[in-house]
Amino acid sequence: TPLIHLCSNTIFLYIKMVAFKSLATIILAAGILAGALPELVMGQNCGCTPDQCCSQYGYCGNGNEYCGTGCKEGPCNPPPSSNGASVPDIVTDAFFNGIVNQAAANCAGRGFYTRAAFLDAVSSNPQFGTVGSGDDSKREIAAFFAHATHETGRKKICYT
Repeated sequence: TPLIHLCSNTIFLYIKMVAFKSLATIILAAGILAGALPELVMGQNCGCTPDQCCSQYGYCGNGNEYCGTGCKEGPCNPPPSSNGASVPDIVTDAFFNGIVNQAAANCAGRGFYTRAAFLDAVSSNPQFGTVGSGDDSKREIAAFFAHATHETGRKKICYT
């Protein structure tokens, strides 16, 4: 009968409209959350802005719960104490030259990187290689040089 068919079509259309509104609401909510999440996710395990502290749990913020006990980086209160490691004692001439001399003889920038320039740069960040255990210091320095050699041509430091 035409009336029943019209009613069933109207009900079906109504159900489709309600489902669409619900779906649209869900998509809108997901979009809003997606816009807010990068900041929350970025805060995990640090990556904080320079004016924020990284808490002992890996979140960014300010205040004693972020900058106090266990603060990993940033304007910690007080700053992490030094372990007494000496970066110049770890990065000796032999150590540094052993890395930079990996550059090919035909590298136009061979000699561009110097130990003195490295140590000068390190002096602007007194926490580099001096926080945590002595082994932590060596690991941080090794990670820096591994990253530098990778970014400048894998297994050689060649500025071109």
